[in-house]
Amino acid sequence: MNVALAVAAVMAIVGGLAHSYMGERMILMPLFRSDGIPESPFGGVQFTRVMIRFAWHFFAVVVWSTAVLFLLLSVSAVGGGDWTAVRVIAAYWAVFAVVVLVMSRGRHFAWIGGTIVAVAAWWGTV
Repeated sequence: MNVALAVAAVMAIVGGLAHSYMGERMILMPLFRSDGIPESPFGGVQFTRVMIRFAWHFFAVVVWSTAVLFLLLSVSAVGGGDWTAVRVIAAYWAVFAVVVLVMSRGRHFAWIGGTIVAVAAWWGTV
């Protein structure tokens, strides 16, 4: 078993769960209770709410899809040898971590999880 890729998978799963649950409770619900939601030209305020919620939770789906890839590769359930795709995904996670760190000035802890996923995924390819 490739432990580094398993760690990347678990951290990505936890990150997706935290993003989805905490974002719904701490960001989306309070936002939707406010009067600050603009009307969309495609369907009014309700359409805007649906699209914001979809975009928010779709991030978790993308995170979980990378976790599945890491998990399958950690147990050698799929190919191997050429690690280019995993390294590209690890680089995406690294960019995510840096952007969150810089934009939040270190106050949002997702940069720590993103860094762990990036390093573990890359380490799993060496």
